[in-house]
Amino acid sequence: MFGQVGGRQDEERVGFYWGSNVNVNKKTESVSFRAWAPNFDQWPKSWMGVEEDLAYGRKLLPWFAGFLQALYAEGKSRKTFAQYRDNLWLLGGTIIRQVSLYEEYSGDPLEKLAESVADDGILPDHYDQMTQAELRAFERMCRRFEKYLGSSSVPTSRVSALPP
Repeated sequence: MFGQVGGRQDEERVGFYWGSNVNVNKKTESVSFRAWAPNFDQWPKSWMGVEEDLAYGRKLLPWFAGFLQALYAEGKSRKTFAQYRDNLWLLGGTIIRQVSLYEEYSGDPLEKLAESVADDGILPDHYDQMTQAELRAFERMCRRFEKYLGSSSVPTSRVSALPP
């Protein structure tokens, strides 16, 4: 169903799942990961328990966006991308829960993020209800994200670039 469009492997019908009919050449920069993560900007609100959670969650988004864009630019399949995206959302919620529980709002979000993905990552919320395959996929995403954060191409001042 996905894959070859007009005889080319690098184009996919990205709108099919999300309700539009947009053909995208994934080798160009004209369309970002947001084609496959349309509710990305709403993630902090979905993680929110108290008002402070929303602001902290927004501070995580630049690193999440960079990671998802890197995966998208690599040409990951929709299924693989969705698995990384969903596990990244789960990581964000787990981080927010910990920050909220221990009232760590003044801490550096990048430091908390790096700590959370180190050594295969923290256990996600409701990990006891996940299958072994789901836990391995979460750990794989954490390892990949840790590698991404360690790359020299990741700016360390992305939080300051966010709108208030």
